[in-house]
Amino acid sequence: MIGPIGNKFAPIGDLGRQVYEDSLQVFEEVIQAACQQVGIDPIRADQIAVAGEITEQVFRHIYEDDVVIADVSGGNPNVLYELGLRHTTGKLTIQIGEFGQLPFDVNTIRTIQFSRSPRGLIDARTQLERALQAGMHDGQDPLTATRVLQEVRSGKSDVTLPSLEVAMEGEVEEETPGLLERMDEVETGMTSMTEDANRITEAIEEIGMVTESAGSEMTKASQSGAANSTRLALVAKYASEIKDPVEKLETSSNDFASHMESINDGVLAMLQVIQSSTPEDRPEGSDDFLDQLIAMAESSRDGMEGLNSFGEAAEGMGSLSRQLRGPGKKIGNAIANMRKAMASIDAWERTARSIGNKVDD
Repeated sequence: MIGPIGNKFAPIGDLGRQVYEDSLQVFEEVIQAACQQVGIDPIRADQIAVAGEITEQVFRHIYEDDVVIADVSGGNPNVLYELGLRHTTGKLTIQIGEFGQLPFDVNTIRTIQFSRSPRGLIDARTQLERALQAGMHDGQDPLTATRVLQEVRSGKSDVTLPSLEVAMEGEVEEETPGLLERMDEVETGMTSMTEDANRITEAIEEIGMVTESAGSEMTKASQSGAANSTRLALVAKYASEIKDPVEKLETSSNDFASHMESINDGVLAMLQVIQSSTPEDRPEGSDDFLDQLIAMAESSRDGMEGLNSFGEAAEGMGSLSRQLRGPGKKIGNAIANMRKAMASIDAWERTARSIGNKVDD
C-alpha cells in the first residue's frame, strides 16, 4: 500500500500528525479490512521490518508485488511518484482517495472515493473488496500511459516520448494560476457557498414548518378516526407542499458541493503557502482567511446537523406512501451532497486550526 505517511511523532494538532492519523485510519478501517476478506496481507512503507535502505525496499514492493493500493488523498508528491512507477508495470493497481482531495493528475483514472465518516469508510471498504476480487480474478485493463510505454519499449510503436523540458514548456506554465488568481477564485467560491448555505437553511426551515403543520393535521385525523382516504389526501397535500422547498434543498446542496469542489485546489494551495511561510512573511489577509475557513466549517457543521434531522424521516417516507418517495429521495441526495462537501471542509478546518495553534505556541 502506498499513501501519505505523515509523522506519528509530531505534536497533536500538527499537520504531519494529522496526515499520519488520517492515513492510518484509512489503512486500518478500509484497506486492511478489505484485504483480509480476500486473503491479502497489506503492508505500508513504515511497517517494513527488513533492515536496509527503505527507499529500495519500497521500490521493490512497487515493482514486484502483485497488488498495489494507492491512497492518493491530498496529492502527496511521493505517492504520485511511486504511483507513476507502478503504472509502468501494468500490474493490478487500485486507487482510493478522499472526496474533494483528488489531484487532477490522476482523477481521470477510476478511483474509489470516500468521505471520512463511519458510513463513508464502510462503503469504501466494500467497494475496495469488490475491486480486489474483480482485479485478482479478471485482471485490469492497461492504462493508456502504461500501454503506450510498453509499446515504445518493445519497439511496436512509432511514438517518441517527449523530454521533460519539452513537456513543461509553453502554455502549461502560462496557464497555471498564481496566488492572486487562486485567492480570487476562492473568495468568489466561498461567497457562493455562503449563499448556497443560506438557501439550504431556508429550505430546511420551510420543510420543517410544512412538516409540523402536516403532522398536526394527521394527528387530528387519527384521533377523530378519519377514513384512510382522508389520511391519503393529507399525505398528498403534504407531498405537494414540500415539493418546492425539497427541490430547493437538493439544488442548493448540489451547488454547495460543486462550489466546494471548484475551490478545493485553491484552498489547499493557499493553506500550503501560509503553512510554509513564517508568521511575518505570510500573505496579507492570511489570518482572516484561516478564520473564515474555521467559521465556514462550524456553520456548515451546524447546518449538517439540521439536515441530518431529516435523514431518518426521509428514509421512512417511501414506506408511508409512494407520493413521498420522490421528496424522500431528494432529501437523501441533499444529505449525500453535504456529507461529501463536509469531508473536504473538515480537512480545511483541521489544517487552518493547526496553523493557528503553531502561531499561538
